[in-house]
Parts: sequence; structure tokens; C-alpha cells
Amino acid sequence: MSDSETLLKILETVTQSQERLVEVLARMEERQQEHAATLTTRTEVIQQRTEAIDAHIAADHRALVEILKYIAEVCTRSEQMTARILLERDQRGPAQ
Repeated sequence: MSDSETLLKILETVTQSQERLVEVLARMEERQQEHAATLTTRTEVIQQRTEAIDAHIAADHRALVEILKYIAEVCTRSEQMTARILLERDQRGPAQ
């Protein structure tokens, strides 16, 4: 085998290795793009769910505020009624 034939064989082997490497890199890039797309989709789903949870929390907060306002009003009315009853009792004088 001559030097040029040996060099040609070496170059063919190197070329085949490079072609396989290019194919592997292309598949890796394709998988990376698929993973990036999947990650983007999942991130969007998480964002939507987070927004829905935030909306529920806000609605629950508003409902709780209304409940607490109602409780405060009821307590105020009860205090006022108790004060009136005590005042009327005091104005009537001691029970006989």
C-alpha cells in the first residue's frame, strides 16, 4: 500500500467519523429544541395555573373581608343594644 493510499484510507475514516459526529450533534440539537419546546409549554401551563390560584386567593380574600365586615357590624349592633338595655335599666332604677 502506498503512502497516498494510506493517507486516503485515513482521510476516509476521519470523514466517516466526522459525518457520524455531525449526525449525533444534529440529533442532540433536535432533542434540545424538543425539550425547550416542552419546557416552554409546561412553563406556560404553570403560569396559567398560578394565575388561576392567585385569582381564587383574591376571591377568597374579598369574601373574607366581607365576612369580617359583617361580623364587625353585628358586634357593633350587639354592643349598641346591650348599652341601650343597660341604660334603660339604669334609668328605671333598681328592681323592686
